[in-house]
Amino acid sequence: MAKYEGETMPAQCVEALDGRNLERKFGRGYVVMTVDADGAPRPGMLSPGEMLAVDDRTVRIALWTGTRTAGNLRRGSPIVICYVAPKAVFYLKGRPSVVLTPSDDPPVERFEVAIEAVESDAHEGFPVSDGIRFTCEEELRSKWLTQWQSVLNVLRKP
Repeated sequence: MAKYEGETMPAQCVEALDGRNLERKFGRGYVVMTVDADGAPRPGMLSPGEMLAVDDRTVRIALWTGTRTAGNLRRGSPIVICYVAPKAVFYLKGRPSVVLTPSDDPPVERFEVAIEAVESDAHEGFPVSDGIRFTCEEELRSKWLTQWQSVLNVLRKP
């Protein structure tokens, strides 16, 4: 059963989404959930290069232009960001507080999400051992790290 942790992200969540040490964070994936106009849940996947913790109550998100998740956030859909940490899963729940000006280079829509509640899921004797991981061919890794840095630079702008 999920446990209410408060209205601020724990330090480990902020560190995971702080936009630093991308080389070390490469391969991590985060599930996000929004709600479609018809009420259906909409899952999506984001990387450490597409989210930026501004502080412990605010996350900026970059989504490729035209995605359904971006459309949901434009409509004000709630969002849940799932962060799998050693021994626990954190659910960062919030709503877009600001729709930021889109970027043309890279072509992303930008959103500022106000975190309203944080819950955790941990089970004594059954610790979570790992989260969602991805990989790619080594020659593509540097391309993606460069792309992420561009996206994060755009997210740092108001």
